[in-house]
Amino acid sequence: MFLSIVKYFRGFLLVRLSGYSPERFLNLCSNHNILIWNLSNGGEYYEFYISLAGFRKLKPLLKKTKTRLVILKRVGFPFFLYRYRKRKVFFAGIAGCIAFLLYLTTFIWLIDINGNSSITDETILTFLEEKNSAFGTKKSRINCAKLEEELRSEYEDIIWASVRLNGTKMTIDIQENLLGSKSHMESKEEMEGAYDIVAKQDAVVTSIITRKGTPQVKAGSEVKAGDVLVSSRLDIYNDSQEIINYVYTCSDADILGQTTYTYEDSFPLQYTQKVKTGESFCRYELSAFSYKIEIPSFHKIKEPCMVYKESRQLAIAKDYYIPITINKITYSQCDYKQITLSKEQAKQQAKENFSQFLKKLEEKGVQIVDKNVMIKYKENKCHVTGSITGLEDIGRYQAAQVEIIDTDEGTKEYESD
Repeated sequence: MFLSIVKYFRGFLLVRLSGYSPERFLNLCSNHNILIWNLSNGGEYYEFYISLAGFRKLKPLLKKTKTRLVILKRVGFPFFLYRYRKRKVFFAGIAGCIAFLLYLTTFIWLIDINGNSSITDETILTFLEEKNSAFGTKKSRINCAKLEEELRSEYEDIIWASVRLNGTKMTIDIQENLLGSKSHMESKEEMEGAYDIVAKQDAVVTSIITRKGTPQVKAGSEVKAGDVLVSSRLDIYNDSQEIINYVYTCSDADILGQTTYTYEDSFPLQYTQKVKTGESFCRYELSAFSYKIEIPSFHKIKEPCMVYKESRQLAIAKDYYIPITINKITYSQCDYKQITLSKEQAKQQAKENFSQFLKKLEEKGVQIVDKNVMIKYKENKCHVTGSITGLEDIGRYQAAQVEIIDTDEGTKEYESD
């Protein structure tokens, strides 16, 4: 592929060789390192391709072998320029198009966000608009380091952020974590300050292993959301067993608790569903900036139909996207079909929905201990209610209120960490 591009820009010829000793001519070309390709024998003549630079070296060889060449075809960029040398507006248009594309590469035309779960893409895009760093912003106006710092300060759930510019693409990688998550506890060693561990939800403590801090509960204790489980305060006693000072640390503990989740679901036993009839056609549209150009279609859209849309943003090279998107819209003819579920089918559907709910809990780190579900059929609907008992990490970090004992005055002062 690359060699073909080089040949095109240098230019080459299709020639026909005839005369007294064409075989000797070909041998001389090989001895003089003159490249020829696609050689074919036509009986009394030979045809082959040769570069412009090689063609200019053939005159002494032709004279020596008493052969002659006839040019059959001229191929390549040099001949293209010569053919249209008088069309100045055409070449000016090409130069203007290239200049415009180069100008577009100084802006951001694609924003890729990775690592977010609780914070939506729309929230981050709104944030970028407020900071004048959104889609269509000039790259020279974007300060990546400042954006990273503002993302961490604006959203408490973001503990790490990275903003990179590659071509016309901005890549934002973030890591979300509540202070109470287990994965974040391992990175907490680098943080300074006093932090208590509090309950993130109502639960019954089943086990507690404290490494740093003062435990405030024990196994079997019932706690409410926000109750302190492990205090960051360590009391310092004198010989008379009187508290003379407090030392604060970042609490560290593994606390498991038994939690209860309620489950509710309902769906109709009779509903209307769209079913494809097999007939479908596609329509295309071009989006550039805020404008849309619809390519006419000879097919008429008939209702009812199902519509699917696929979008692809164009790029002139890797990571060099331009603000032009091709949309493919597929219309599939369909018909309405009345679906009636039997009790057995409804029961199966309820089980599938409940399994999906349990799967989401397990993905959050909840170990299912017990579950109780009841199915009722009422008013042409299937109603599912139940409760799930789980075992999970119930602790989260919270900045502690630092209390200082003034030994001179015998009073206490409070500081907020």
